[in-house]
Amino acid sequence: MTILLLGANGQVGWELRRALAPLGPVRALERAEADLADPDALSHAVREIAPSLIVNAAAYTAVD
Repeated sequence: MTILLLGANGQVGWELRRALAPLGPVRALERAEADLADPDALSHAVREIAPSLIVNAAAYTAVD
């Protein structure tokens, strides 16, 4: 099962990358690779990776 993780460089994304790893390969993307403001780029990334699961940790700032 391939997992696509958006927001990989944030605090939540960083921890999720480690927590999700036992479930299978995690493809962790940062904004430069999958900008949520660019639907075409995001769609391309999803088609290319073909994940079984998508986790969106992008733009989550209430982590304290």
